[in-house]
Amino acid sequence: MKVLANDSMKPHQLKQHLRDKHAEHMDKSKPYFEAKERELKRAKLDSTGCFQIQAQAITEASYALSYHIARDKKPHTIGETLVKPCLLECTKIIIGDTASRKIADLSLSDSTVKSRIDDISADIKKQIIEKIKSSPMFAIQLDDSTDVARISQLMVFARYVHRETIEEEFLFCSPLTETTTAADVMNLVPTSSAKNIWTGAN
Repeated sequence: MKVLANDSMKPHQLKQHLRDKHAEHMDKSKPYFEAKERELKRAKLDSTGCFQIQAQAITEASYALSYHIARDKKPHTIGETLVKPCLLECTKIIIGDTASRKIADLSLSDSTVKSRIDDISADIKKQIIEKIKSSPMFAIQLDDSTDVARISQLMVFARYVHRETIEEEFLFCSPLTETTTAADVMNLVPTSSAKNIWTGAN
């Protein structure tokens, strides 16, 4: 890899460098080089000068696996006790030790999975609230039921218009700790975790 001096950043010198050192890319379009730029921004140089994928890829994989754990309602510990060991063994067998060592950096501890799921949940809620607030109209549906501990749980669903399509999403669930009157419900909804809907919606 060659590092260019500041004086070499002039357009005509860059073009000369491209023609002399990378002639195979002379006919490439602008989008090709823009894509290459994005790839390089996701990479970093190690001590040997070789490009390595940033820790961002490891973090992204951790979020992806945590999402599947939450979606399938599995215990958070399964990431570290089952998923990661399986990934390590399969990667070592199919690809080799080098790839397996990269998988070893993947964090799937109980606390990490919980943190990832919390982040994903907050992001999903934020997206739904933004859709509702941008909708020309929306409606909410309330339902209460009693759980195994005999505590009334209020569930709130929202229906709204997004890209000319009616969508329905679950908003939140909150306990009604005392009584379950209409007044209790109407007092709880505006102070819920999605309270910024009621103050910012059209």
